[in-house]
Amino acid sequence: MAKFKFNLEPVLYQRRVEEEKCQRDLAKALRQQMILRDQLQQMQQTITGSRQALADGLIGSVRLDQMMDFARYSGQVRQRAMAFVTKLAATEKLIEAARARLMQATRARKALDVLRDRRYQEWQKEIQRREANQLDELAVQQYARRLMIGDNP
Repeated sequence: MAKFKFNLEPVLYQRRVEEEKCQRDLAKALRQQMILRDQLQQMQQTITGSRQALADGLIGSVRLDQMMDFARYSGQVRQRAMAFVTKLAATEKLIEAARARLMQATRARKALDVLRDRRYQEWQKEIQRREANQLDELAVQQYARRLMIGDNP
């Protein structure tokens, strides 16, 4: 029995490889986004904890050096947080671009998958047609032999 051979199999393989690369790129960008969000959340928790500690320190005698340290620390953390927000915005753009590339790669691969499926179905129909023709030919030959021998069917 003949085996199906798709002439564009190397192209289909390459498109699968490209799609997988796009998936990895998107996963990498999403991981970076998750890391940045976690770090930003930790900074917010640190600021909240420091504010609570400062508020607790304002009960009774007030230490100005502690308040100045908090103000300085709070300013530094805000600057770092703003830098993280900027990085997060850049990462969002990378994610959008990676998703667009993945969608394009997936479309390209699916188009070849559809073509491969169509060609496979056409190949199967051709095989079935040939088998039917062979069976018809055998039936005709068998009928002719019976006529030559003198058997009536």
